[in-house]
Amino acid sequence: MNWQPHDLLWVKPGSLLAPAGEQLAPWAAALTGPVVVRRAPSSATLVPVGLRGSNKAERQGAFVPKAAVEKALTPFDLVRHKSWFGHPLRGQHPVLVTLDRVAGLLGDYQWGITGSLGYELASGIRQLTDSSDLDLLLRCQGPLARSEAKALWQALNLGPCQLDVQLALPGGAVALAEWAGPSTKVLLKTDQGPLLTGQPWQEQVA
Repeated sequence: MNWQPHDLLWVKPGSLLAPAGEQLAPWAAALTGPVVVRRAPSSATLVPVGLRGSNKAERQGAFVPKAAVEKALTPFDLVRHKSWFGHPLRGQHPVLVTLDRVAGLLGDYQWGITGSLGYELASGIRQLTDSSDLDLLLRCQGPLARSEAKALWQALNLGPCQLDVQLALPGGAVALAEWAGPSTKVLLKTDQGPLLTGQPWQEQVA
């Protein structure tokens, strides 16, 4: 299975592996929720993942054997299932208010929910705080015109919370805010590390 960054994986207990030279933190070893696929070099047998605890201080990179994955959920699945409709804070928390406002503008795009809200919707484990952003992922296999990106970014910024929208490209990811801006080069996040480029859709990083 070719899992992508931001996918959520439920894995067998005791299967998490610390990076070379590190140890899993005590809270990470006791983790019961899903892990999040992170952007890093992978192998034929291991998936790079990020571990989320109960607060921002509890974050750690790790690896998990592909054979240990029991279930997977993508950010796009959360939107397809309208997972936030039943959230008890819908219409109250700034992140959920913002999500309801922008959802109607994204009908022409394949989009998903990531970050704290995505994790909370998938796992049922409380992650949202008063300062949380709304993190979204837009799949863009083909080039998105910069004029369209600018119009979309302006339309989506309806508040009341901060918005972080990543464009998922064949070779990595670019922030919509950057692609909508005036810079001739933008930061492409790849599995091998960040890359400055003016043509992110042309970059095919192995």
